[in-house]
Amino acid sequence: MRTGVLSKGNIIDYLNENYINTWVENAELGRTGSLQDPIAKRRKREGTIFNTSHALARTIMKGWVKGSPVDCFVISHDFELMGSVDFNEFLDNMQKPEDEPIAYLQFLNDSLEGKRPGLGDIILTSEQPSQEVIGTYVTPKMAHENYTVIGIDTIAYNEGGTLTIDIKVGRDDAIGLFYLLDVEKKIPTEKVPEGVDPGDWHNQESDEYEKALGALAKSWGIFPGKTGKITHTFDKGQRFKLCATGDQWGGVGGINAFHAKVTVEEGQMESSEKNETEVSKNTIKELHIVLNKENQTQQVLDIFRTPGRGFQDYNVINIDTTAFKGGGVLTIEIEVGGAEPAGSFDLFDEDDELPIEGIPDALVSAWGVLPCQTDKITHEFDTGKVFKLGATGDWFSEKGNINAFQLKISVEEK
Repeated sequence: MRTGVLSKGNIIDYLNENYINTWVENAELGRTGSLQDPIAKRRKREGTIFNTSHALARTIMKGWVKGSPVDCFVISHDFELMGSVDFNEFLDNMQKPEDEPIAYLQFLNDSLEGKRPGLGDIILTSEQPSQEVIGTYVTPKMAHENYTVIGIDTIAYNEGGTLTIDIKVGRDDAIGLFYLLDVEKKIPTEKVPEGVDPGDWHNQESDEYEKALGALAKSWGIFPGKTGKITHTFDKGQRFKLCATGDQWGGVGGINAFHAKVTVEEGQMESSEKNETEVSKNTIKELHIVLNKENQTQQVLDIFRTPGRGFQDYNVINIDTTAFKGGGVLTIEIEVGGAEPAGSFDLFDEDDELPIEGIPDALVSAWGVLPCQTDKITHEFDTGKVFKLGATGDWFSEKGNINAFQLKISVEEK
């Protein structure tokens, strides 16, 4: 990691030698719906193709900001996203036109210093020692090909502390692998480190693999519906990276959601590292939630996909409230993950046929729940019954985009 502040005079040469700095017009990458068809026709006419499977393209797409016309990125030569700024936000921060070069230089310096500007890192302090985040990961074709990265900032803890990450994996098929790295440690890539056997690197086995990985702590093989834990003690506040990916034993291309509760306890503990994978007490393999007087609240962690404008592609959760014969109030608290698409949620009666297109005729709905935002559905019923909650992506995101969501489903008896 670079130390010291770069000046306007030498930052260009340093970036060219060590990093990638690029401004990307999102219309060119298909994020502006009205321009998708004209751009596709132009590429066909010119014989050019945009390869979305390329590592650089995948990194750019991870850093997209919803609603931004242009994004600026700093990316390492290993295709790790180090900083991102939305052009609209960049302009809003300009007090005077002459401030623009100063602000841009500051953004570049912060990126190269590992501060990860614009990437929504978790910042923990004594006033806020715990935060939660939900996201998704993908099982790559080759080990180390694709990671979801969450930055964790514990700089405020000058005297050190113990970092604990409680991880819950969704009910989809992909098995989760989670690594905690120092911010300066490069994210593992398909490229095999020098001196490491390729088989060991790609199979993620052996002492040499562990040494080359350089993880401070890890939690491997968290199966769908189960939980894991990472614990790491540090002597002085620093920045970390939590890296999540899918285990190939779960099938290439598999996607799953995860929820991470990240907490710091100030001061040192006896154990410097602890990693656990344990069975969740509330494992939900099938999407059928049963609520009764002894268990009035349950949680669900899952993913939704965007169906394309005018269509519906529901992931369905059955909610059984038949134990409440005298009726009650069903409350569903919704939290959407940090990926690009917003979510829409519709509650139906058990006998209703869920639509595959058009506007749904639901009992109650929460539409357009934006990434990292929350919403709530409340429905009063006279007698216990089974409801169906359909979760899908909104109509304003590209078809096939995926995001995670978490639900807290509860009934208050009349």
